[in-house]
Amino acid sequence: MNQMQVLVLRFDYKLSTKLEQDQSNLAGAALRGKETLIPPHMSLFTFEQVHPGILGEIIKPWSEKQKQLLISLASLGFFKQKGTFFAAPVITKELIEFHTDLYNLIADLHTTEISPYLPGKWVPHATLLNNTALNTWGPLFQRAALAFEPMDGKAVAIECWTIVNGRAQTEWTHFLS
Repeated sequence: MNQMQVLVLRFDYKLSTKLEQDQSNLAGAALRGKETLIPPHMSLFTFEQVHPGILGEIIKPWSEKQKQLLISLASLGFFKQKGTFFAAPVITKELIEFHTDLYNLIADLHTTEISPYLPGKWVPHATLLNNTALNTWGPLFQRAALAFEPMDGKAVAIECWTIVNGRAQTEWTHFLS
């Protein structure tokens, strides 16, 4: 069984609802049926072999001092490695500082799996759809681009998920102030 822990930023209700709608529309266009999609989020770090409780104990005092982050998802993007469509945020000083400060807090727990999430390499994004078939990339991107409207909201919580067989199980949630 392949599982890992992921630290993610979760969004306010309005932004999450809009992203869920965009995810559902894109999945429908990709003829994916009633697939269970992972909730709207922005991945911060991944871990293997780290107990979620230990992460929670380390992060909770820090997260209680962090302010909610303004998020403006202004454009679409695509990672061809996994056929991933995403909404890209405007990169702000606050978002980068949040990510870097969190990294400094948990750096001794990371594995090589964290490498795409290292400060300076991290590409902030909110995934809309993963693992799309190569022959659908063009039509799906065209459809997504025509439907996409920039959206604003807030990152209101940091969560730890355990991912097992592509499904997310929430281990804990710490709300930002």
